[in-house]
Amino acid sequence: MNHLMKAVVATDVGKVEIRDDVPVPEIQDYEVLVQNHACGICSGTDFQIINGTLEKEAGFSGYPTVLGHEGSGEVVKLGEKVRHIQIGDRCIHSNLRPDAGNGYHKAYGGMAQYGIGIDYQAMLEDKKCTPDQLPFNGKFHLCPKEISYQDAALLLSLSECNSASKNFGIGKGAHVLFYGAGPMGTALAMFMKIRGAERTVMVDGVPERLEHAGAVAHVDQTINFNETSVDQALGGEKFDFVVDAVGSSSIIMSGSYQLKPGGKVCCLGVLKKADRDIAVSRLQNNTCLHMLNQPYGEYRIMDETIQLILDKKVTPKDYYSHIVYYEDIEDALELVKTRTAFKVVLDFDKRN
Repeated sequence: MNHLMKAVVATDVGKVEIRDDVPVPEIQDYEVLVQNHACGICSGTDFQIINGTLEKEAGFSGYPTVLGHEGSGEVVKLGEKVRHIQIGDRCIHSNLRPDAGNGYHKAYGGMAQYGIGIDYQAMLEDKKCTPDQLPFNGKFHLCPKEISYQDAALLLSLSECNSASKNFGIGKGAHVLFYGAGPMGTALAMFMKIRGAERTVMVDGVPERLEHAGAVAHVDQTINFNETSVDQALGGEKFDFVVDAVGSSSIIMSGSYQLKPGGKVCCLGVLKKADRDIAVSRLQNNTCLHMLNQPYGEYRIMDETIQLILDKKVTPKDYYSHIVYYEDIEDALELVKTRTAFKVVLDFDKRN
């Protein structure tokens, strides 16, 4: 095997390149080497890294950095003490070490030809760490071969939304207002319906995305804010939950006034570095604010998400629109930036 690999690298603010001198990681006893076959582009984290708005506390270590945290691949090599993972197993979210070698950093490192996975079960059995000390924060999971690599690249995002619907406390009969009909907002609306939400309303400014939310998440009403006033369209209706899937302090603020007494503003979107000041005293009285800008519990609920896919209750293809060969990364990023694509999955195997 060539000891260098290709990877999608953010080299500076606004600059992304394919580099071919990133070292293939050397695996240790409890690790496996993963050959990545696909990776989703995250319009949140990946673009914050590209735009220079992701902070160190969120995992950014500086440029040049290997992008990607939505990777899927197969195990091609085992460490000496690995016993619960086999050659050929499929998996998601391989990783690179913080110092990826040759001067490269990583936030996660999924947009590389190879990455690291870990036999967490073996490490825990051998008492090499406690559950809260797992390498890479426990971010690695096997997935069945019935799920394609491209579909598996959506598993992390779908599980983030599944876990968010649970963490926000959605129950039967809930009425929910959503801002943002992108992949995450639409998937969250879908999972909230699965958990028993009675009425869901989606707000966005792109007609095609609103139509898509109606088709795949079965939202009950869509509102195009470019065509009508949201307040006018709602006609005074109040909700149990208002979801910010965009990442905007103004949505958080105004959303509190669209709640029933004791309702909750649910923050899924990632707030930008320059938009993090919320005057909590100006929120509507008797309002709950639930910040979930970083995922929580997404791996604990991963098996449930996988089963929903196998049971055909969730369809990953509903949440991406384009597959692009990874070396055409500039075209892929442009599809996302212009909102031409709903979501893009990079293919590491062949040109499409």
